[in-house]
Amino acid sequence: MPFARALLAALVLATLVPAAAQDAPPPDSSVVAVPDSASAQDRADRLSATGGALGGYQDAYYVLQALNAGLEAPAEPANLQTPQAALEHFVRAGRDHQWADAAQALNLNLVAQDRQPAVAPALAEQLFYVLDTQLGFDWEGLPDRPDGASDPAPGQDGPLVGAPRRSLRLGALEVDGRDVAVRLQRVRVGEEPPVWVFSPQTVENVPALYHAFGPGPIDRAVPAWARVDFLGQTPVWTWLALLLAAAVFGSLAWASGRWAKRALDRSDSHWVRGLGERVAVPIAFVVGLLALSLFAGLALSVPGPVTTTLTVLLVGAVMWLASRAIAGVTEELAQDQDVEDLQSLSGDEGTQTQHWLTYLSVGRRVLLFVVFVLGLGIVLGEFDSFQSLGLSLMASAGVATVLLGIAAQPVLGNLVAGLQIALSKPVRIGDSVVYDGEWGYVESITYTYVLIQTWDQRRLVVPLRHLITHPFENWTIRNAHLVKPIVIHADYTLDVDRVRDKFAELLRADDDWDEENEPTVQVTEAGDETISVRALCSARDPSTAWDLHCRLREQLVAFVRDLDGGAYLPRRRVSLGDARDDRQPANGASQAAA
Repeated sequence: MPFARALLAALVLATLVPAAAQDAPPPDSSVVAVPDSASAQDRADRLSATGGALGGYQDAYYVLQALNAGLEAPAEPANLQTPQAALEHFVRAGRDHQWADAAQALNLNLVAQDRQPAVAPALAEQLFYVLDTQLGFDWEGLPDRPDGASDPAPGQDGPLVGAPRRSLRLGALEVDGRDVAVRLQRVRVGEEPPVWVFSPQTVENVPALYHAFGPGPIDRAVPAWARVDFLGQTPVWTWLALLLAAAVFGSLAWASGRWAKRALDRSDSHWVRGLGERVAVPIAFVVGLLALSLFAGLALSVPGPVTTTLTVLLVGAVMWLASRAIAGVTEELAQDQDVEDLQSLSGDEGTQTQHWLTYLSVGRRVLLFVVFVLGLGIVLGEFDSFQSLGLSLMASAGVATVLLGIAAQPVLGNLVAGLQIALSKPVRIGDSVVYDGEWGYVESITYTYVLIQTWDQRRLVVPLRHLITHPFENWTIRNAHLVKPIVIHADYTLDVDRVRDKFAELLRADDDWDEENEPTVQVTEAGDETISVRALCSARDPSTAWDLHCRLREQLVAFVRDLDGGAYLPRRRVSLGDARDDRQPANGASQAAA
């Protein structure tokens, strides 16, 4: 079975790793202690004791009384005149395994002089390994001038362009929750020309860096033939071990997904049972990637890009799991409301359901947005270039930041409008609204728009910002009760009381009348030829009120049509007289034409 094979492989690895750790000696932490509690005065005292104390201040370099006084003078002094030359010498000597020669590029003044000959090659080897596997060598960004100044590019300007520097940061690695910088410093001893070397603080932190990022116990235990480099400076056995671990932990992930699905399916809560199909695969990916990342970090020495890739994949898997879980829980909770259609929400009994569905809809999208932003921030934090970009934007607060804010204003405005809708509740899922002359029900509320289902099954997509800033009718914002008018036009000779009595009879006989408003009939307008008679009816919700007022209109029209043979239907009257004398009516002669 895959799970049994994965378990067996894990037991074998657990047996081999401690044995390899016992056979391979740990990094020599006694070479230089990690400066957890060393103060600036402690370092100054140690520099004075080793003869490497600062002898003065210069903007272009550090003045030292001595440099690596415990080492013998090399037969051929290294070229350390520029930052690029110093790093090139260190890398070339390291690749040739000439560690004593590579140590010329180290400032060992924080190491006792009598110990410098013994520890210098080991420190050089450890620093080379960390730089080669973790930081890499940025030759393009490293100045090739003795003063360390950067050559300005066309159109480039800045406070450091063309200015001499005496300290250059090559990068930083996190050790025990703090960033440990790797720096080159320009130093001068007496009247000798200044040279570039790794700073004493960087050399002091080499054992800690090597302990955190150096070869793992398995790497130190494999035979020499398996250390052949492949795809860069990484031994071929590391890639094979990584592939084998991926296969083993893939089986473990598959078993974890199956187990999680069975466990969720057995839950007493039906909405937890519904999560099994949704989260089983994401759980498998999270377990597999987490196990592979831990194994690669603890037992292998994989290149920095591989570690970053695993971290990005793990964060993506966690985001996937969180989004599927949030979507699954909210959908199961929404299904608990047992809503058949949107019209069933428009009644008074559906008010609490409307609130609940609206909170679920907006809350789900807000949570998904938060998960996305957090995941994106963690992923971007893995890349130094994005960190520098973010810091520069925050520090400058210049035109680029303003333009970015303007460009993102519609998106951010819609998101804020969504939160405003969730808090102030001007519209809820299931509300009956009239927007831009269209009547319908609110079907869903997303990040950026509201979806309105019209009476004829069309869909109106309304941006949230537009909805918030423009007036619209919400017939169910307080309660679902609605009064609908019925308007008919009739002749002036109509007996309105007879219409009023008939309307009251029809309304009381209809079961959809909610009896909250008494039957009302009024003449609301008198035109040149007809009068407008308005009757009011009320019902428990907009849909029922619409059907009720349509039926009553049909019945009233039929009543007026049949009343006294249609004598009160709208008529147009034409008066005929003597055209030669328009001041006097023509002998009372008149004729009515329909």
